[in-house]
Amino acid sequence: MMPLRDAARAACASHIFLQSWRCRPNLIFTGETLGLIINGTGKDDAKRDFINIVQRILLNHSGIGVKTLKLELLHFSDLDLGCLEAWLQIAVAPGIEELTLMFPCVRYKFPCSLLFERGGNSVRYLHLMVCTFRPTIGLGCLIKLTQLHLSFVWITGDELELLSKCVALEWLKLSYCPEIICLKVPCMLRQLGSLEVAECRYLKVIEICAPNLSNFYLTGFLVRTSFENPLLVKKLRIMCLRQGNFVSYSRTKLPSLVPNVETLTVASNEIVKTPMVPGKFLHLKHLHVYFISLAISYDYLFLISFFEASPSLETFMLSVTQRRIENPFIQLNP
Repeated sequence: MMPLRDAARAACASHIFLQSWRCRPNLIFTGETLGLIINGTGKDDAKRDFINIVQRILLNHSGIGVKTLKLELLHFSDLDLGCLEAWLQIAVAPGIEELTLMFPCVRYKFPCSLLFERGGNSVRYLHLMVCTFRPTIGLGCLIKLTQLHLSFVWITGDELELLSKCVALEWLKLSYCPEIICLKVPCMLRQLGSLEVAECRYLKVIEICAPNLSNFYLTGFLVRTSFENPLLVKKLRIMCLRQGNFVSYSRTKLPSLVPNVETLTVASNEIVKTPMVPGKFLHLKHLHVYFISLAISYDYLFLISFFEASPSLETFMLSVTQRRIENPFIQLNP
């Protein structure tokens, strides 16, 4: 239960403690856990101390018994990537279950073979941030992986399809992945219940063939989306704050796209009054509407259309953010 930094210091002074330290299961290397302030005064010294501490800890660790590894290197753009490779060789060992790796630059190509070959039978949670990830056909599979989060990761839609062999996957989040144009979620992912896609700027199409998906969250621009089994989608959140009139789109299109949705959150930067349409949210219980308004006052009575279409509605939340533009020629949307 001793903090990581204190445990490492004790290992230097005690031979008995050193033996137990070499099999410590949870390795969490962040500026906070090591007692360093990376962004404050003397940040160069803090960086040097961070690297030296991690280097000493990992070189003295046996690599046996590691269950959790969190390595936060976002502030170390000048880090020797060869040194990083050596650290991963020690820590990513058979039996590891949770990996959170935040790298210093996208030019770092994550060693997929190391992950699939040494952690393939045990990894349950994987979070990669700021790197290039290129899985290939010849690699094995992460048979126990249940949660995957890729953030600022350079990976294509075709490469993501190779993860279809991760049949235990339950939760998938993709954020700020600029190389994905078409995202196809394969039918082999029968356990997948939740999908989150955030700010993948060039994404055009999402095809969800996973048969049991119930939660879908989309942030950014509206993307053409299809579901293998739309009747199972119960929770939907679509935040299109840089796309005008999306709330009106939600009222007219979503009843037919996800007819059994129970919790709905929609957001837009402007709202245009929605005409009455026959579609209904027969199962909707919780509705949250959020938008950015440029007007000082606004007539919200058009939202009655949502109420009339939702006979089972239990809770409703309206969030409004006022945004003013000093120069009328400045465009709200970039």
